[in-house]
Amino acid sequence: MARNFGFVCFLLLLASPARADGPYYARGAYFAGATVPWSAEAGNQLYDDGLHGDAAAGDGIYGADVVADQAQGIYGFKIANIDWTENYPNQPQFPLSNARVYIEGPGDIVHFRLDTNTNADGWLPQAYAVATDQPAPPGLPYEVIGSAPETGAWNFGVPATQVGARLVAEAVIASAGAYEFKFRVVGTWDICNFGVRYNMLIGDNFTYTTTKPNSDVRFEFDLETGRGRAVEFDSTPVNATTWGRIKEIYR
Repeated sequence: MARNFGFVCFLLLLASPARADGPYYARGAYFAGATVPWSAEAGNQLYDDGLHGDAAAGDGIYGADVVADQAQGIYGFKIANIDWTENYPNQPQFPLSNARVYIEGPGDIVHFRLDTNTNADGWLPQAYAVATDQPAPPGLPYEVIGSAPETGAWNFGVPATQVGARLVAEAVIASAGAYEFKFRVVGTWDICNFGVRYNMLIGDNFTYTTTKPNSDVRFEFDLETGRGRAVEFDSTPVNATTWGRIKEIYR
């Protein structure tokens, strides 16, 4: 499959101190339009007018349905303004790392979304969340994987289920402490992995802290908004018993 390294020279302008307030374009190797890949033109422009899958007009959420024109594969993209002084998602330490989108071939219609609002509701990122409706080939299973032993210590994952637009997984974390996690396609980092900075080859992990031993933790990623979180619930009680007692209870 195609990789997301094209036109990386454009991305050297990532570290910009000021916001340019758009207009925004879903720029990437998947779309050349009338010029070249990574271009910015009418065919890949996002709008905040309530008419492009962007919720309400003027609400700070931008959207667009872009007609891809490249061969089937996984491609790099960023949502950026015309001169790259604004570009999302981005990883400052790795400015050439792009988000990824899957297309089925020329003519495939892909929806892109950028939420410029700042949210303090526990979902990350707080601002400038990016999403697309095709982050990976359809039908693939996902898992949560992370630093806690119960999430595989980065070696194996916990199966996730999709509930509406959300990927959800749960685990009981035995020891209180600070941990990291991501969602990914089961068994591989090479297709799709979701962190704080969306679906990037290299990007920050989500972080969370458990405050009690044996905490139930619910991991979530919203495919529609591009945001994720981990929620700690009450500790799971650990009761000593015998095998005979268990058989008696469930007989």
